[in-house]
Amino acid sequence: MGYLIETVYFLTAAIFIIGLKQMSHPTTARKGIVWAGYGMVLATLVSFVHPQITAHINAFNYVLTLIAIAIGGAIAWWGAKKVPMTAMPQMI
Repeated sequence: MGYLIETVYFLTAAIFIIGLKQMSHPTTARKGIVWAGYGMVLATLVSFVHPQITAHINAFNYVLTLIAIAIGGAIAWWGAKKVPMTAMPQMI
């Protein structure tokens, strides 16, 4: 199981780097954001099932983490809808 998780971590890092590279050009920036987002989500999901991490965390902490992710996602979504495109670099 350890090798599989480490391989997935490596792949998520590669996906994230590909996303960052695509963000460097205006025509591929949107696709780069999606790639980087997939990499981050996959890394987060793998962290939730990693045996060394799950051995020390109880269910209540998982619930708190998911609530924090949901609140942060909602704030980011709201901010992305309200902030004009000209102010996006400052938002990020």
